[in-house]
Amino acid sequence: MTNSPDRSIVSGGYAEGKFYGSEFAELERARNEALNLVQWLARVACSYVTNGDPERRLDLDYHAAEAAVATKNFADGVALEMRFPDLHLQFLHNGKPAPHVFDPQERSPAEAEAWILVELLHRGIDREKFSKQLPYSIPGLLTGDAEDYAPAACRSGLIELVGWFDKAASVLRETMRRRGAEKPVVNCLPRTLDLAVAAPAGSKRPLLGFSFGDTQHSEPYFYAAGSADSPNVERRTVSATKLLAATDIAKTAALLIKLAVL
Repeated sequence: MTNSPDRSIVSGGYAEGKFYGSEFAELERARNEALNLVQWLARVACSYVTNGDPERRLDLDYHAAEAAVATKNFADGVALEMRFPDLHLQFLHNGKPAPHVFDPQERSPAEAEAWILVELLHRGIDREKFSKQLPYSIPGLLTGDAEDYAPAACRSGLIELVGWFDKAASVLRETMRRRGAEKPVVNCLPRTLDLAVAAPAGSKRPLLGFSFGDTQHSEPYFYAAGSADSPNVERRTVSATKLLAATDIAKTAALLIKLAVL
């Protein structure tokens, strides 16, 4: 098994290849590493989460206080969590961390899968239902035991990533509060590692989100996308660097609301 900290970027549904400028090179490597590992949460969610909107079952809850993302609950309060910046995997029971943390450093995808299967067995959860199949394609994901994960090689980038997540989540929550949401929930989309907040069911307001970048955007950005009944509406975007330069979260949220109603 070998480590490859300079692997090409994994693009969540966008064209394959590097898309950040040199200013964000370390963030690019960190996003690549996190995107590889977060797919284990997506696989578990796809295999076991059955509650809620079928189109949203893969969405992960973002927990700012713990710098973590987690699946929705399944099997009487069980969830799988990934914590930044070390990308440790850990099962939760009714929100509380369980023993047996999986440290991915110098561990292979095959070892991650074996750990998940053992943990499912310990909880009496049918392992036969677990599938590695995903409802989307991500080029270049690590598989098998040919290469190991290497979060330590991009730890500074992962710490930077958490900083972006924290600021972006604060802005998204404040924006939704200003739009009438009492308890806005920020989700992480495992296909891209975007953060997003959706309007209530039946609302024609657009989904608001934060992306680390893609082939069309060389830096992190906020976006407003189409509502549930018009999902193909083109994204309206604004540079996250520029938006977060506002003096306070309230002002930043107001600017994002303006983007959403253009």
